[in-house]
Amino acid sequence: MTHNMHQQFLAYERAVRLSGETYKGMSGAERSFRSIAARDLEEHSPSDQNTPTCAGCDGAAWPCDTARGAMSLADPHTN
Repeated sequence: MTHNMHQQFLAYERAVRLSGETYKGMSGAERSFRSIAARDLEEHSPSDQNTPTCAGCDGAAWPCDTARGAMSLADPHTN
């Protein structure tokens, strides 16, 4: 596994974790963003860690644009 792919998996795992977290005072908009991100991350998950393909894009390379967008959407520092 390349260093870049390893970084992508770490970003994915972080996004999955963040998309399920809530905190007191979280805005409705952030809840919505994280809910959408969680759905997209689940639908566009990697097939495996050796040569990952996107589960939601009929075998396209992972991370697809939807997975990248969901990883960004789940991160409170980017939205």
